[in-house]
Formats: sequence, structure tokens, C-alpha cells
Amino acid sequence: MAAPVQRRASMRYSSFLCAFLILGASACGAQPSQPVAVASRGEFGPTPNGLVYSPQTMGQLRHIVDSLNLRHKVCELRRAYRSYEQGQGCYVSLEKGDLKQAQLALEQGIAPEAFLARFPAAEVEKDLLVISYQENEEDEGKKSVTTVYRSIPFNERGKFILQVAGKVPPPTPGHWVVQHEAKTSYSDASLQAFYFPSRLTRAPLPAQYANLVQYADCLIDTTTQIYFESARRTGMRYRPAAPRAETAFMSYVHQQTQRPELESSWKKSDEEQQALWHAYQTWDSLRLGKVDQLAQTPKFRELLARAVTNASTVGATDDEFEEYVARYYSPQKSLEFKRSRIVVGGCSQDDSPRRHALNIARLSAETVHWETFLRAHLDIMNDRFERMSDGSYAYAARKTYLRELEELDINVPDLMLGISLRIDNASHNHYFGSLGRLGRALAETRQPRELEQRLLGIVADPSLDTYNRVLAYYLFLNYTSNLEDKKLQQQNITRLNAAVQQLPPYLVARATVKDEK
Repeated sequence: MAAPVQRRASMRYSSFLCAFLILGASACGAQPSQPVAVASRGEFGPTPNGLVYSPQTMGQLRHIVDSLNLRHKVCELRRAYRSYEQGQGCYVSLEKGDLKQAQLALEQGIAPEAFLARFPAAEVEKDLLVISYQENEEDEGKKSVTTVYRSIPFNERGKFILQVAGKVPPPTPGHWVVQHEAKTSYSDASLQAFYFPSRLTRAPLPAQYANLVQYADCLIDTTTQIYFESARRTGMRYRPAAPRAETAFMSYVHQQTQRPELESSWKKSDEEQQALWHAYQTWDSLRLGKVDQLAQTPKFRELLARAVTNASTVGATDDEFEEYVARYYSPQKSLEFKRSRIVVGGCSQDDSPRRHALNIARLSAETVHWETFLRAHLDIMNDRFERMSDGSYAYAARKTYLRELEELDINVPDLMLGISLRIDNASHNHYFGSLGRLGRALAETRQPRELEQRLLGIVADPSLDTYNRVLAYYLFLNYTSNLEDKKLQQQNITRLNAAVQQLPPYLVARATVKDEK
């Protein structure tokens, strides 16, 4: 069904905001919720305690964390976690010459040196750490499995990926995994392959690391996701038609509070749009005071109840309506509405997905729904949202909110490490963190020396599989790059290079961080 004219016009206004951020837009694709004047006080506006959650909410959350920490302390290790299949590999690629003969030679097990001598146009990259895993996909009811081989880059070199249809057995020593790409109207034919001098192996995680994964699963409920399976996508490019009952309620509120008509702003000049924008911000700053008075009237309560109880309202709501539901009807019902829609950002500057996650986290905390709270907070920290366009230049304005977790007495180093380790038999819905975002967050920790020592110890620990040691290496690099102290950065790189000496010999030279001077 086509969106009403009002929502189409609003979408055009959102596009204008995305193009003209100089007006102070807090979100392209969502109506602004904060005046420009408070933007410098924090991404989500000013708060009495400097945190994104109120003191009362933090108190409720601490009580839950205390119980979870106690549960973890008395809980024995429940399962054995194992690493990805991994091992040393050599990569070759060929785009010129007799590709059929080259593929035949690879399938017959030719040695890399002999292959390069026979096909000198080939590109070769040796001494790679290669991991292997299966990806399951479903398209129109049909399930398929792809086996993926991926090399881990160091110093921005050595990233290669091969995919083989089906679940294939591990390659035997001295054999190749080959991927042939046929010629198309867009590209020439090519041949890529990984050579494995020894068998790929997987190993169980030692108890001290398995305990970190278990701690993450203890805090981050693996039986619940933030969004319901029936959740609908909303945002600048996803505009479900508002149900009649919700439209009637919102129209009444906007009329009674004299909300500026934004929907026709796209027809106006730049100066008129700017004036309208500021008029909207003024209205928004006074809105709740007016609605508090309006909420005392029978008509307001009747229209709100009718909109809330209408089944078609689920999945078609927006921030403003959900705010009224939480304030004047039921926080639990508002949380249900929020979990019924996934906000998709319209561009890099669109903070509506992050604000949506924050609102879910706040409501989850206020309604003592820990199951969704921590996932929502970690999504903000990891910037894990869908966007139609997401340039890295927008990352600088996005905060990490590590302090909130530390204030809750969560064992932050254990939690961050638990969601950084990679295992191929993780619990369903286990939360995996982004190393880049986690490294940035950890740069704000109140326990920097302990963190540094632990990460360097993991890199140098031969009892742990190589891939997870390399992940600790990258987490340490990302952490260090976000430190403000340049001298400490250099010291950390020196310490990291010392730990790298304990990696398997074939990786030492590749993993040593080069001096940029």
C-alpha cells in the first residue's frame, strides 16, 4: 500500500535534512527530538548524572547485575567451546594464460613453487593464517550451505576469501581449495586457490577463555532477541501507512499543541525551511508540558486507548507516539511497539536507529526487562544498525557508552573479551562484538593497565588457538589507536610487537606492526 501524502512529504523533508545537516538535524530520516543548543552536551542530550540512564534506572540495573554476577560465580563451566578450523595457507590467483591447465594442475596437487614456475603470471601470497567455516543461507524457502575459506590480513595485506558450495571436508595436507570464476560481461575469467601444507585444525578453548564466553552468555540472554520475528522495517525509506486510530490520535495532539506543519516544507525556499525548522524545535522543547495538560482530558485518553489497542498499530508506530504510550498508558506496551519495528537509517548522519536502541534500553531498564536492555546497549556501543548509506566519516560523533557498563559493576574486561572471542559452536543468539568499536570503547576504560596486560597475555598464549590470539592482537591495536596519549601509543606498539614474537613462526614477520615514521 502506498504511503499517505503526509508521510511521503515527511520523507522528502527527511531527505532535505540529510542534505543540509548544517541546520542542526539530529537525524535525517527521523524528526528531531532535541534543540540544537543541547547537542554539545552529549549525543542524546543532557542528563543529570552524565550517563544516558537516570540514577533510578541505574539503581535498578545494578540490582540485576549483582544477581547475574553471583549466578556466574557459582555456575560451573557448562560446555566446551571450540575454535574455528584454521591453519597455515598459501594463496594464488591467476587471470591470464591457460586457466583450464592451471586449474588441472592445482587439482592434481602441484606445489606452490612449481605452480609459479609454470604459470609466472600468477600472484602468490605465502604465510597466511586461514580460517574455515560454514555459512547457512535460505532463499525463498531453499536452504544452502557454503564453505568459506578466509585469510586474516596483517598490516593491510593478505585478505582473501574463497567460497565453495556445500559442506566440504577439510583439505588434506598438500592439497588446494580452488575457486574458478567464469568470464562475464563485467569481468574476465579468474582462478583463486588456497594451498595448505598441513591439515586445518580446531581446538577447544582453554577453561579460562571458555569462562569468558560463558560470562557473556550469562549477562546477555541468548534466548531473547531485541526485535520480534514479526518486526517490520521503518525509517526514511520504509514508511508503513499509519493506522487510522493512530493517525486520529496524533492529529488531535498536533492540532491541540499547534505543531508546525513540516510536511509541506519541501516546497519552500531554504530560508523558509530553516525558519520552519527552528519553529519545530521550539514546539518540540515545549511539547511535553502541553501534552501533560492535554492528557487529563477524556478525549485524549479515549483516542490513545483506541490507538494502542488497535492490532494494526503494531509495527507502524514512531518515536513520538511510543513516547506518549510510555508516558500516559504503559511503558511495557511502548516497549512492545518498539520491539515490533526495526529502524533503518537513511544515511550516515541518521541517528534514528541509535535513538531507537537507546529508547529500548531505557524502557527495558525501567520495566526490569534485562533480556533486551544489554543487547540494545551493546548495539549502541557496537553501532550495529542497518543503514542505507553509512560513511565512516560519521563515526566520530557516535559515542561508546562504556562508562554505563562500568558503573553497573559489570566485569567489563571479561564481557568485552567474551564477545570478542570467536567460536564455531557458540550458543544460539550469542552476541559477537565488533573489534573496531570495542577497541574504541575500551580506550575509555577505568582499568587500562589491567586490560593491556590481559590482551598482550592472550596474544602470547600458546594454549589458545592462533585465530583468537590474532583477534586479541587486533583488539589491542584498535584500543591503542584510540588513546589520546601518543607516547603511550608508541609504547603499546612496542609491547605488542614483543608479544607477537610468541605467535607461530610463519606469522611473526607478517604480524609485526611496522613503524610509521
